[in-house]
Amino acid sequence: MEQTQPTADSARRIDLTRQVDVQYWCRIFDVSMDQLRDAVHHAGHQVEEVERYLRLKRTQPHRA
Repeated sequence: MEQTQPTADSARRIDLTRQVDVQYWCRIFDVSMDQLRDAVHHAGHQVEEVERYLRLKRTQPHRA
């Protein structure tokens, strides 16, 4: 049976090396894999920090 949710540890940390985690968090945050990777690159692997980063990014005006 294929696992569709992250492990207990990845409920707090986003592991970009685990495809199931990447797919799960992309669905939860409604972002692409590239957007998730960018957020983790800037905010770190902690779920709360990635969520905060994505929320701030969505509220910032787009720059040309």
